[in-house]
Amino acid sequence: MSVGKIVGSNFASEVDSYWVGKEKDSPFSCPNVSLFRLIGGAVGSIKDKRVLEVGFAHGADLMECKRRGADVVGLDLNPNYVETVKTDSQCDVRVFRAGTDAIPFDCKFDLIYSRDTICYLTDDELKQFFGQCANKMEPNGRLIVQFIETDLRLSSSAKKSTQNFDIDFLKHYVPHQIHSETNPIRFLVSDVVIEIAVSSNLLLVGSKRMLQSYDLNEEELRVDKYLIFKKV
Repeated sequence: MSVGKIVGSNFASEVDSYWVGKEKDSPFSCPNVSLFRLIGGAVGSIKDKRVLEVGFAHGADLMECKRRGADVVGLDLNPNYVETVKTDSQCDVRVFRAGTDAIPFDCKFDLIYSRDTICYLTDDELKQFFGQCANKMEPNGRLIVQFIETDLRLSSSAKKSTQNFDIDFLKHYVPHQIHSETNPIRFLVSDVVIEIAVSSNLLLVGSKRMLQSYDLNEEELRVDKYLIFKKV
């Protein structure tokens, strides 16, 4: 069973073409509040802990970890992001293809986290990635991964979104993709992601689901999922 849409043999090339060479699209970026709230619950203080971010993009979360006293390193597919973040953060950050490359650090980590990255991996790459992370985690370490479960759009048959909470409000929405069609992102199935992680000697110890609107009129919704693992 696949964790998401079936991908072709050129999927990795599509991912590379989309991400490699991208420039930072804004001079401003801020850390993800939901991520750090989750880290606080799963790990507690990260002061003096070894932390690895996989897929740091603009580097806001990585630099927030450093501000909180962590010994932080990072990996990303895009060399342009690596050079920019290396200059801005003075952290050890390197070019890396998740699901293919070996994690290039000799130490083990108290926390490994990754946002919006595993949705660009095939099923086989996801298994390799989880195995790599399991091998690089301290005995009491944690792995946090985030991915998109689905995007939704208000159905054309619905006149408008309601301002009042209704337990059945999602019935007015239909599957959609908020990202551009050129973005090769996959929507992943949580149970199968967990199954692949478990096969790599990881145990699910927590999860978090977030639903938020992506426009001013609540016509587009995104469902994000966070999974927390420890080593078996």
